[in-house]
Amino acid sequence: MVDGERQVSTTDHRPPDRSTTRAATMAHIAERAGVALSTVSYVLSGKRTVSPEIRVRVLAAVEELDYRPHRSARALATGASHTIALFLPSPQWDLIPVQQTFVAGATQETSASDYALLLDTSPADPDGIVRLVETGRADGIILMETLADDPRIGRLKASGRPFTIIGRTADTSGISFVDLDFGAAVEKSLAHLHELGHRCVALFNFPQDQIDAGYNAALIARDTFGQRAAALGIRGIHLPCPHPAREAFAMATELLRSDSDCTAAITTGWQFTGLLGALRAAGLHVPDDFSVVSVIDAQFAEMLTPTLTGIDWPAFEAGRLAAGTLIEHLAGGDAAPRQLVIGGELVVRESTGPVRRDSVANVATSRRSADAIL
Repeated sequence: MVDGERQVSTTDHRPPDRSTTRAATMAHIAERAGVALSTVSYVLSGKRTVSPEIRVRVLAAVEELDYRPHRSARALATGASHTIALFLPSPQWDLIPVQQTFVAGATQETSASDYALLLDTSPADPDGIVRLVETGRADGIILMETLADDPRIGRLKASGRPFTIIGRTADTSGISFVDLDFGAAVEKSLAHLHELGHRCVALFNFPQDQIDAGYNAALIARDTFGQRAAALGIRGIHLPCPHPAREAFAMATELLRSDSDCTAAITTGWQFTGLLGALRAAGLHVPDDFSVVSVIDAQFAEMLTPTLTGIDWPAFEAGRLAAGTLIEHLAGGDAAPRQLVIGGELVVRESTGPVRRDSVANVATSRRSADAIL
């Protein structure tokens, strides 16, 4: 008799299928397959080799009883938590919809692979992130809101712990990441507005605190905007701007009041909500008097009136790809880094149009009206 087995009667005395009444356990699997409980454990954990015949019997019993191991028990048996931690720093839980879409994409992928997703919005220090893996609470890490020189990346690389990032750093060597090509997004937006005749364009970039911290997407957007605007003969106005509508409204109102030559704007995120509100308040029509392009997921761009011309940012797919890449690393050990830069497509909708000869005059009139009110 093979070690770990017991004699099986030629008469089928197997109990009825328990999967329809209560969750099957490893003991049920052992009874159905006619093997010792320890043999079931060896087959499921892979910690010890068993004969092909025994393995087939155990796995057949697993299938017949629809056995699903309890996550905590599996963690104890394998030393893996089957949990992925996603770090998205947002102390006030002030997540904008596109960030929630990233999380939704990651959740779909982790669920499909039978992983749990732990979302952490606290501004955790690099050592704290590594400890999460070292203490067994997570098998791998996904980082968001990455900086050009991000101390979390260096700490994770030094630890050897598996991770991926949504975004990228200035030095991407040895790092797996998924990111939108923000430089190309700004470049395509400017080229589109230039073709329509706009010669003074504002960029509503990420907030100043993110620029000061070195948030890489904000730096790429700022630098590309300055370079490409100059090359196209466009006077560019760079405006670091928070995403919330009230703050964006105030900045847009000041722009309209102070610069009547500006006839178009690009937003890197949800600043468009405040911008559209300021344009309505000023009596300006989009796109007849002012054009707007945004880097935004299509599902949100098409909810608005007018629908927004924009660089479609497939946030759901980016989240899914980041999680999938990490799961591949967890399964494959020393898999090579996977680096994906997604070039978003410019989709022309209702919010952009050619400059009319009276557009600048209308903006100037709105400026005089605002000055009169002030």
